[in-house]
Amino acid sequence: MRTLLLSLTLALMLAASLAACSAKDEAAQQPVPDQPAAQADPAAPGTPAASSRTIKEDIPAGPVGQVQLKNGTTLIIDSLEKLGGDYWVYVSGKLNGRSSTVVSLTRFRDLMGWKSVVFNDPHTFTITTRHGKEWAFEEANFYLGSDKAGIYAFHVLDDRYTPVLTEVPKDAVVNIAFGTK
Repeated sequence: MRTLLLSLTLALMLAASLAACSAKDEAAQQPVPDQPAAQADPAAPGTPAASSRTIKEDIPAGPVGQVQLKNGTTLIIDSLEKLGGDYWVYVSGKLNGRSSTVVSLTRFRDLMGWKSVVFNDPHTFTITTRHGKEWAFEEANFYLGSDKAGIYAFHVLDDRYTPVLTEVPKDAVVNIAFGTK
């Protein structure tokens, strides 16, 4: 009887600690709301100091990739713009048939670690890395250069070799390849 009571007590303590740990993990993953613009001013009292360490990115001059369209046209990507000034690409959806996943690349070299993105349709695609790994996304959204739902945006060179922001409908894209390797 004493052993049964001790086992039951230990089981209840284990269940309570697991519940507490999982609640702590879920709370830590919740997004933090942006501060109001009035508090975002670094000179405002009570505003935390910004990091003094900045990471310098090595972004190569010249083409960074290409886009293959359904009509057979290939557009050479001369340069990219960050989404909202933060992300080179933003992906959200079901990864490899599992639960919802978000990939947001803030470093250019991480994006250059991707070899290509092949689209079955605008919401089903496979990302292949230079190391041979494949990430199959379903019911997903892929954002490049624009936060508009149906558009990818990037710079191409015109006839005078001037970078021009080009917008392409997502449903017209078959493949996006990064890098020149």
